[in-house]
Amino acid sequence: MFRLTSKVKIAAGLAAGALTLGAAGAYAANANNNGTIPVSTLKPVALSGDAGGLTLNSTNGKTTTLTIPATFENQGQCVSFFAQHQDLVLKPAGTATKISKNSHGKLISSTIKAWCETRLAPKTKTDSAETETPDATQPTDSTDSSASQGHGHAYGHSKHPSN
Repeated sequence: MFRLTSKVKIAAGLAAGALTLGAAGAYAANANNNGTIPVSTLKPVALSGDAGGLTLNSTNGKTTTLTIPATFENQGQCVSFFAQHQDLVLKPAGTATKISKNSHGKLISSTIKAWCETRLAPKTKTDSAETETPDATQPTDSTDSSASQGHGHAYGHSKHPSN
């Protein structure tokens, strides 16, 4: 098991908050226009960096370009990056004429979540086993003629004389 650090907890909280805001915005947006957006009003978004197959559009033209980082430290950071741009939606497939106003929420909860998993920075092990190299000037147990027969390290055991 691994320990959750404060940074991970904060990132997860931010991602959850972003999802909540996205869902609330999508719900409020559905009140007008019968809950749909005409595909003809979508504006293409120029993606720079490794988009990995994403083709995004803006519902209102607010986001025209988006630079995608090469990697993200965790999934919360990645999801939060896309959640900041609430006008982003996936380019609709086929001949669709309308998309749902909650397309941004669907984008974040399914497509972006899966996409982010492939963009996470490689895990580096921070707990390295410490090895101690004996000093060449210090005698080791095998060469020390005065080595005691006790357990050492003061673990509650006294030294016993040799028989």
